[in-house]
Amino acid sequence: METNNDSEVLYKTFHNKATIVIIVLFAIVIIACLVLSLKIYIGTNKVKGYFTNDVASSTWYEVANQKPVNEKLAKIEDDSEYTLTNAYVEQNPYGISPLSGIIIFQTKDAEEVSVYINNVFVTKMEASTKHSIPIYGLYESFDNVIRLETKTESKEYVMTTAASGLEYGLDVVKSTQTSSDLYFTIASYSTHLTAWDTEGRLRFYITENNSMDVEWLNNGHFLIGVTQGSNGEQYIGFVEMDYLGKIYNYYTMKNGYSFEFQLLSDGNIMAAGGDVPVYFNHQVIYTMNPNDGSIVSDMDIYDIVKSIDPTFSDKYLGPSTIRNGFYYDESTGDIVVSFRNMNTIWSFNYKTKTLNWVLTDPNNELFKADVWKNYLITIDTGRYPLAQHSPQLVNGNLLYFNNGYDRYSVYEKGASDAVSNFKSSYSDVELLHIDENSKTATTLWTYGADKNWFSIKYGYSRILSNGDTLMNFGYIIKDSYRSVGTNSLKESEKNPDNIYTDIIELDKDNNVVFEATSEEGKYRTFRHSIYSNTTSNVNVSTLNEYNTIYNDTLTTTTYKKLDLDNASDWINTVQFTKNTFTTNYNIQDTDSVKLYLMNKAGKVYILNYKDATSSSSSANAIEEDKKINRIFNIDLPVGSYTLFIDVNGTIYKTGKVYTWE
Repeated sequence: METNNDSEVLYKTFHNKATIVIIVLFAIVIIACLVLSLKIYIGTNKVKGYFTNDVASSTWYEVANQKPVNEKLAKIEDDSEYTLTNAYVEQNPYGISPLSGIIIFQTKDAEEVSVYINNVFVTKMEASTKHSIPIYGLYESFDNVIRLETKTESKEYVMTTAASGLEYGLDVVKSTQTSSDLYFTIASYSTHLTAWDTEGRLRFYITENNSMDVEWLNNGHFLIGVTQGSNGEQYIGFVEMDYLGKIYNYYTMKNGYSFEFQLLSDGNIMAAGGDVPVYFNHQVIYTMNPNDGSIVSDMDIYDIVKSIDPTFSDKYLGPSTIRNGFYYDESTGDIVVSFRNMNTIWSFNYKTKTLNWVLTDPNNELFKADVWKNYLITIDTGRYPLAQHSPQLVNGNLLYFNNGYDRYSVYEKGASDAVSNFKSSYSDVELLHIDENSKTATTLWTYGADKNWFSIKYGYSRILSNGDTLMNFGYIIKDSYRSVGTNSLKESEKNPDNIYTDIIELDKDNNVVFEATSEEGKYRTFRHSIYSNTTSNVNVSTLNEYNTIYNDTLTTTTYKKLDLDNASDWINTVQFTKNTFTTNYNIQDTDSVKLYLMNKAGKVYILNYKDATSSSSSANAIEEDKKINRIFNIDLPVGSYTLFIDVNGTIYKTGKVYTWE
């Protein structure tokens, strides 16, 4: 029979064993936790090791660079230490507009400020107690004197500018102008956006390659394209900017942007792009609300043309056509659109999305289907469009720049481009009256034929608000080049020494009131005032980003599931934003490419950038020189991310760190 002592011994033995087991299990848990913590610690440190490099913004650099400047100037605005006689003065605050500056100070009462630059009154600033005064139109290499006057005080400041170093100037041949307006030019080779006074002196330029059309807004700012992620003249968007180079609104558009803007009477912006940004197949004209970047309406030219002629070549409804200009008449809803490579100007009704007429040579092989007989316009006198630019509707008539050579035959059909074949070719500006009922056109006026200018690449014409006609013969082949019959039209584009620009302004009586030349090809020329009678203070805090590009679907994984520690170094270039990725690595059709973006917690977001062979077959992709790019939209939580690139299963580390804000 078991005694109490035996029971007590058994209990103690069991209890001791249980205690030992618990202690062992507890030790195991502790060790496991320590091991796990060590692994996490090691892993976390390894992840942190990828974030030791300099951090860049995922926003396009020209916009990202402005944010710290805005913050600095906003603090200065709030500093009452700065008065009219002790103002904060900075030349070129945004670093991209050297002939500009800003003066900031406070006054006790709301006061207007009169601004004089080099003893010339330029504007009156709106009444305010906080004054952020933009200074525009300085002379280069000059001690510019700025005088500010209130009712009770006056103060002069000096802004000393350096030489611009621009390679090409503007040489004035004739000027009877007394206006303070400037002549703005866009050039894609060297000088980008510039502005010159009537004496040919440089008064404004930006050092960044913003390009294409310029559209002036009612607030004194302007719209201009950005070359971010560009393919030729196809861009992902544009910015609203002032002459300080300050960006107020940055638009990356689901339709992209190329060549043309137009400000509408309701404040909306009409722009040209595609069914998708940059790498598109459909030419699309769309209207945008500038307050939020939203698309109000659009017109897909591909859909309209295909509904008329399903056999029409797809190639000439996408970028190959070079849709280089449009003009919209709000009173009628009619819009004219230039397709340069087709030698064709179309007229649509934007409101009804229907085709009115087509102006092209009746022998144009692209319009051989019988259905086009209902739309083709016949010219009774004069020429049909040839590599034309910049159509404009003027009182129901059509004004356009006719470059004067059969671009379709040369660039699309392989015809000889030896200059000997173009001895009689010339460029001019033409005004036509088009009778839609009879489908006939009559030439009312031309300018340029007697000069024998032959501008093969650029050209622009507009009737200005004062009734003058401004014309830009933007890429005239020099006589010395044309005199050698074997020289090539295409080759002339490779050397700017072969060409020059002639800018002409005619008054209502067709008298030349301004003429200037440049040894650089000019895409377009505009005339505009740099100041209004009354000018608003600079809103230094404003910088909006509007992105309507559709979000890409991202997959996720973790640092532990990818062998990132053994990733190879990416030895090629890489430029990356939340919308674009470019590299000098030659991505092939057969390559698959993924972009990995890892945050500091080790979470990895994966963009399937390109599937093998998908780029050449995709309906929305265009291959150029086997460098395959595309536009995307990566929307990530706020934070920092380091970039890895996966090519065909091999992972590369770039060492680049980007922030999402």
